[in-house]
This record gives sequence, structure tokens and C-alpha cells, in this order.
Amino acid sequence: MDPKALFLLQESQNRMAARRSGKSGMRLLDDGENNVGNATTVMPQVLPAGQVLTTVKQSNPPRVLNLTAESKTGQSMTLVMTASRIANHNGVAGPITGIVEFGNGTQSTKVEFDVPFGPFIGGIDGVAAGTQPEDGGAIVQVPTGVLRAYARYDNAYITPNLAGYAFGEKGSASFPLPADAGPFAPGNSVPPNIEDPGSTAAYVKAFANYYGRVHSKLYKTLYLYNGNNGRVNAPIVAPVPVSFGTPIHGVDVSTTYAIPPFAKSVQVFRAPYTTSMIMLLSDLVSISGSGLGGYIPIGPGQSPIIPIVGNQTVIGLSSASSGDGDKVTAVSLVFEIGF
Repeated sequence: MDPKALFLLQESQNRMAARRSGKSGMRLLDDGENNVGNATTVMPQVLPAGQVLTTVKQSNPPRVLNLTAESKTGQSMTLVMTASRIANHNGVAGPITGIVEFGNGTQSTKVEFDVPFGPFIGGIDGVAAGTQPEDGGAIVQVPTGVLRAYARYDNAYITPNLAGYAFGEKGSASFPLPADAGPFAPGNSVPPNIEDPGSTAAYVKAFANYYGRVHSKLYKTLYLYNGNNGRVNAPIVAPVPVSFGTPIHGVDVSTTYAIPPFAKSVQVFRAPYTTSMIMLLSDLVSISGSGLGGYIPIGPGQSPIIPIVGNQTVIGLSSASSGDGDKVTAVSLVFEIGF
């Protein structure tokens, strides 16, 4: 290659490297079409034989979008993420967590949110032959010069308490639970078989554009406990209710969980819904007694939506009593994520 051609080739490569590092003045969407909008198949987390859950999030989740601009060209971006079942694939669907990294200059942060599956025809654990699943999704708007979107499959993940354990897990203060009570993962993570279909693959899309006035809501679900009634197509076993963290006494690491970033409110979901529970919100400035958030009773029936205010950063939850009427077979917290 002659010197002039070699010089032009090196210049072209340098310009491309500068563009990808955000140093050439490019804007976020000055990129290939397959990077502005992209899709990938996300596979469930598979655990070692004999392990039924994990408190460690799936590592290296697939990156769906990777957009970078020079700091001065950053602006408000709208990101859409969707999830759907795949035709002719059986298994339990989800949960899928969307992860968005955003920022400017040399700093960035991230937020996580639920990406629900879309409509489909079929049973709980499969898609009917000859039908096509549709997208469900979430929309988020962020001010940024960097936009990276990931999709993580949390089928085997149970949210740990501040002590680092799932409720009922071996080594936790609540271990052991009664036989057959669990805990189990939110979705099945074993290979499919006649009694247990496992978790299905998910088809995840993401695409972005400038501006937008987004009024949709984002949510993040923390699965705290799943008992034996959460298994799909398992052998018929009577549910084994348990007392969840009874009783709650202040900010106890065995019954207290970290609140997700940017959370604005929380709602308790449990089975059966007639169970009474006690919630505690605290900002950790004063961890004696009830903390600064106070005790919040959750009576039978649908849980109220409880605002998260000020510097509240942890949430405690327990059954209101150890009586049979306040025992549960599943517990989760659903947070609204706001910007």
C-alpha cells in the first residue's frame, strides 16, 4: 500500500475510534441503524444442579443499545424497551429487568425497571401453535450524553435482605422453614421436563430517539419470597404458609431491604391477599426504635400505595403476627420508579 493510501486509512480508523469514544462531536443518533434500534434473545439464568434460587444477579446481561455522544451534544432521550415470548417456545415467562445507563462527561449512573411481556395465546407455560406473541414494554426518558440499555433475566433471583440472604435461605435468620415451604425462585430455572417446563427465552427490543414527553410509569418488582405455590406444573402439593419476618422490631437487617434507585412509592403484594403485614420505612439517620419512617400497617385486602419521601432508603416488612391468619406463601414489593 502506498504511503498516501495508508495515511488515509489510518485517518479513517482514527475518526471511527474518536466517534465511538464520543470525542468527535457526534450526536447520540449519529450511528448505524442497527445500533439506534436493536433486538436480542435473552436466555434465563441457569443454576447449578440442586440450587433452586440465587441472591446474585445474572452477570453480563446482554447489551441491546450502546449510544455515545460528545458531552455538549447530550440531550433528552426517550428509550423504549419491549419483551415478548417466542413462538414455539414453552416455559414460564420472566421476570425481565431493563437496565439503562445514562450520564454525561465522565460520570454515569443506572436505573432498573420491569419490562413486562406482551399478549399471547396459550397456557401459562407456553404459546399456542400457529400464534404469534406480541410485545409488552416500558418507556423511559433520561437527560444524557451516553445511553446504554441492557436486559437481564431474573427468573432465579430472589432479592436479599440487608444481611445478604433471601428469606428462608440456608444461613438466614429465618432458616429453616417448614418442609416444602421454599423458598423457590420467581421463575423455574431447571431444564424443561414433564413436570417443570423451566423458563422460556425472551425476545427483547430497544430503540431510542430524541426528546419526547413521556407520561408512562415505570415499576420495579422485588421478589422477596416464593413458596411452593409458585411452581408451575409441579406435582400437586398443598401450599405451606409461613410467618414472614415476624415480628418486626426497628431496622433489623434480617427483615429490611434496600429501596431501588429513584423509587417514589411502594405497594405490597402477598398471597393470600387477606394477610396483614407491617411495613417500616427509614432513612437510616435514626435507626433506633421505629426509625424516622414509622410503622405502617398493611391490612387485609389490596395494599395501599405508600409514598417514599425524603431520604428514606430502606424498607422493612413482616407479617403482622405469627398467627395462621397472617402467614404467607409469596411476598413481593412493587416500586414506582420516577424521574
